[in-house]
Amino acid sequence: MTTEQMNDLIARAKDTLITGEPKATKDETKQVEAADPILANELLAERQHLHDQIKELTARKSEIDDILKDAIGKNDELTVNGSTVASMTRWRQTELVKDFIEENFPIKDYPEMYKRVSRSRLDIRK
Repeated sequence: MTTEQMNDLIARAKDTLITGEPKATKDETKQVEAADPILANELLAERQHLHDQIKELTARKSEIDDILKDAIGKNDELTVNGSTVASMTRWRQTELVKDFIEENFPIKDYPEMYKRVSRSRLDIRK
């Protein structure tokens, strides 16, 4: 699919599939039927295609990164014809041990240590 075709698909999907109603809260969860099932399926198919490409490209990038890291080894930089093309940045940081905190400071005894956040995630069924 060309970029122009993809932009057209997204524009048609926005015009056809989005009703402009406010988002449902957890208590008001409802289903909505796609106004144009063919368009919705095209959009989902393109999304899946992009997802698969991203996954493949990420794996390839990771393989290349691993090779470059191995080439640099314990050194700081990788050079080609005298020019630095890659470098390693190393640091240490302190992180919380979440399991220890949850075990020794349970939320019911220490509610001030915790905060509730709301998040949402789009789940696509295959």
